[in-house]
Parts: sequence; C-alpha cells; structure tokens
Amino acid sequence: MLAIRKNLKTSLMSFIDDFKIDDKGAFVLPFELRLKDQEFLKYCHLDVDWDIPSISSEDLPDEFSQKAVKLVDLFRRKTAHLSYECMLFFDYKTGEIIYCFVEDNLDGRIREEIYEIHFKGKNVASIHNHPKGFLSAPSGKNFQILEIENEDYELICGYDEFWILEAKGVFDKEVVEEIRGKAKLFYFHSIHFENDESKVYGDSLLKYINNKIKININLSKVRYH
Repeated sequence: MLAIRKNLKTSLMSFIDDFKIDDKGAFVLPFELRLKDQEFLKYCHLDVDWDIPSISSEDLPDEFSQKAVKLVDLFRRKTAHLSYECMLFFDYKTGEIIYCFVEDNLDGRIREEIYEIHFKGKNVASIHNHPKGFLSAPSGKNFQILEIENEDYELICGYDEFWILEAKGVFDKEVVEEIRGKAKLFYFHSIHFENDESKVYGDSLLKYINNKIKININLSKVRYH
C-alpha cells in the first residue's frame, strides 16, 4: 500500500499546525499550501455528504480529541461514495494533518511514500476508505501499521462498516508476515460465500486478531448508525 522511508533524503514542506473548516466542509488553507500540495487541495474540494451516518466520539478511542473526531467524521462524509482510495495521516490528539493522499488513478489504490521522520513527537493515526466493491475489513497490506514505530491507530472507512486497528509500537517481522498470511487465507476462504464475502472475511479476521494474537494489537468494528 505505502512505502515507508526511515530517512528523509529531501526536505518536504511543513504542514500547518491548525486549519479551519468552511461551511461546505472544505479545509481553508493558506495560499502557500495550496501551491505546494495538490493532493491536499483535491481532498479539500471533495464534496461532503451531510446525509450519511456520522462518526462520533463514542465510536473512537478516548485518546482522540474533538478536533480529531471532527476530522474523521468529515473524512467519512467526503469519501463515502468515492470509487478510489484517499488517506490521511494525522495527530489524533491535536487533529493536525501530516500526510494526505488522493489516488484517483487507474485502479484507485494508494501507492505513495511516507517518511517516518515526520511522525517524531506526534501521536499518529491514519484513516483511509475502502470503496464499494472492496472488502470493508483491513487487508493484509493494511497491517503495515505494525512496521511503523510512531503510528498507533489505523482507521478504515468501509462501505458499510468502520474499522479500528490499534497497534502501538513496532512488531517482529515474523508476526507481521504471519498476520498477512492469515489474512490472505481468510480472504480465499471467504470468496466461497457469495454475497457474504466481506462479512465472513471480517469476522474471521476479528476472531483471529483479538483471540489468537497475544500481543498488543486490537481490532474492532463499528457499523454505521
């Protein structure tokens, strides 16, 4: 999904520490940022659907600030009907956005690089959408969070479900590969259940992560209201 870079070879712009939201749900950005980050600008101008179910503070971990809750809810409303993936990395205590990716390419999947130096001293979470036709639950590739030292939460907006993967710290490569291997097996098993593929896959992954993996990983699912 994403390529991780431990060392920064080129200096990237510093994102604003704060942002405002206009009455249409778009971020109001300073002129300099509009010039430097086209993907962020694309995200800002995505339409907002105020009629779809919201994500509230009750759906998210207690550590998330109200500003972060608002960011997550707005992301859901902006991406609910997209046919491609978008992704934000943000500080869940301040609501500051660190990275933004909008992948309106041929297959709609995120293929970008992140530099972990930008996560130092921050409380990092990511959020991305799984468009209709994708599995709602995390795929094997989504477990890249286990390889990123400073990312604590990965949030996934599926078409009809909202998933929260909590994994604080870095995990052994063997554990990461085992989880990815199991996810692949669960997927191949689920395709035999026509119309229930996403549910069978998600339920299998939930049971495996929360009952079989005896380390600091937790997976939860919230159905939209």
